[in-house]
Amino acid sequence: MTRIEFTDDENNTALYEVIDRTTLGGNTYLLVADTEDNAYILKEMISAGDEENAAYTDRLTENEYDAVAAVFGQLLEEEDIILDK
Repeated sequence: MTRIEFTDDENNTALYEVIDRTTLGGNTYLLVADTEDNAYILKEMISAGDEENAAYTDRLTENEYDAVAAVFGQLLEEEDIILDK
């Protein structure tokens, strides 16, 4: 699996393993896990004209989270991964 280093607004870095990726409603989402096996859904945010530098957010609406979690749940139903809020 792919590992990606993310940097937050305060220049803190964290390494995440990308478990899966999906597109829903024209948006791209990543399912990632940290080194302690905590899973997170991140939404890709690309600025117009800057497709090379994507930003990611974990701030999703409840409906958006539920829809994306359901997609990842179907994609990973054979895996031993449980998504909780």
